[in-house]
Amino acid sequence: MNEFTRKQRALEHSRRINAGDVDAVLELYASDAVLEDPVGLPPLTGHGELRAHYARLLGAHVREEAAEPVAGQDGTHVLLQVTSVMDYLPDGPLYAERGWLKAPDDPRTARVRRAAMLVMRLDRSGLVEHVKAYWGTSDLTVLG
Repeated sequence: MNEFTRKQRALEHSRRINAGDVDAVLELYASDAVLEDPVGLPPLTGHGELRAHYARLLGAHVREEAAEPVAGQDGTHVLLQVTSVMDYLPDGPLYAERGWLKAPDDPRTARVRRAAMLVMRLDRSGLVEHVKAYWGTSDLTVLG
């Protein structure tokens, strides 16, 4: 898989998330893929755990804006900067409980903006094998 194709695959990931189709997102992943979102929490492994993760995000009406990807020279990795905006519910209260952000006045209408860097490793066929999402508390903002 060449660099251009890897970059396009990373952008396709964001396009499919924005389309709101969890099955289409999962088609990009190997069956035993691993997701660390964020790095530091226990990783999610396999389509079942990934489905639950992405279904929750898509249920929060997540929208991603992706920057131009950067390819690794190793033939497998791509780096993607993503800014996501999603409903505060359902995950916002957990973030507030952990001290990652301040709870909004009206959680029903509030949104959360998250800046992240995704390091994606793809196999030779173009399936995502591993994603590490790097973001911290300073990368979260409550809107509204």
